[in-house]
Amino acid sequence: MYFDQLALAFSAVLTFLPLGVSATLPFGHYGPDGTVLFLNGFHFVSGHSDWEISANHYCVIIAADTLQCSVYNTATTPARLAGIEYIITTEAFETLDYEERQMWHSHVYEITSGFLVEPGLPDSVDHTIMKDVLVGTYGKTFHTWRYDQQNSSYPIGIPELVMGYTGDDQITPDFVTKRDELFGINTTDVRDSRCDISPPEVVAGADSWKYGYVLSLGLVNQTSNTTFPPNEQSQAVLKSQS
Repeated sequence: MYFDQLALAFSAVLTFLPLGVSATLPFGHYGPDGTVLFLNGFHFVSGHSDWEISANHYCVIIAADTLQCSVYNTATTPARLAGIEYIITTEAFETLDYEERQMWHSHVYEITSGFLVEPGLPDSVDHTIMKDVLVGTYGKTFHTWRYDQQNSSYPIGIPELVMGYTGDDQITPDFVTKRDELFGINTTDVRDSRCDISPPEVVAGADSWKYGYVLSLGLVNQTSNTTFPPNEQSQAVLKSQS
């Protein structure tokens, strides 16, 4: 079912790409010839609900049930590559074990609230994609450029897991307003236009922060003898050079 929905919705998107791109689209690759969806949405860092992020997503198709998106933080100039998000369907998410599920967040509220938007696309195309493709999906997102280092010259520190919002009054209203001003949209109007989208039930295990879990990464330093297997060909080259 999702394959048909993806094909229908993304065929609509492809009609808005430059002439000739859709015929030669290198699925799986980023860049002007590869990006299929441009999304903007909100993230917060796991364990830090006050670390709010407006994130631009440039997404490509890698399978009928999977998208991968490069994520940029809109708060910096020049825009910095903040991380990556993988988006999968409900059916794919249900195949994951519960340990894996805790790293994923649902997109139901992001869509019904108007938080997740597609700047620049016609309303009819936006509505089709949100209703028929994205509302039942789940995202796994890691930011390699940490929130607390967003003003640093380099991506310092350990990558961090980020989550999505699931209800009203979780995000600062002014933060949403600033996003709206940046793209010339109105989140309230977007929400109203999606009132016919029925929110599917969130599969158990997603949005683990709601259960009180804070997930973070850490470095594990181990002593090891790093040796490389002998390569006869490379040794022969070295001998010929000596």
